[in-house]
Amino acid sequence: MDGEDPQPQIGRRPMLRRAAWGMAAALAGFTLVSAMLAVSYGRTPMLEQALFQLGLGATTLIAAIGQVLILAGLTLLWSALRRQR
Repeated sequence: MDGEDPQPQIGRRPMLRRAAWGMAAALAGFTLVSAMLAVSYGRTPMLEQALFQLGLGATTLIAAIGQVLILAGLTLLWSALRRQR
């Protein structure tokens, strides 16, 4: 109401939503990769049992899904936070 144009704030909301989804995807990916590293290289009986139950293929697949989530999340963050030209 102080003579400011509300238009820039309206265009900014989808970018904030995209940044939030990007952060959520990146954090989920980091969590998956960290969990699979812990299962693969952990030396406690519980982690070794989890590794044998999952098998080598499943741990690799889950880690790959985590990496895709990280890359997708960082891409969303990059596109949301860069300046529009």
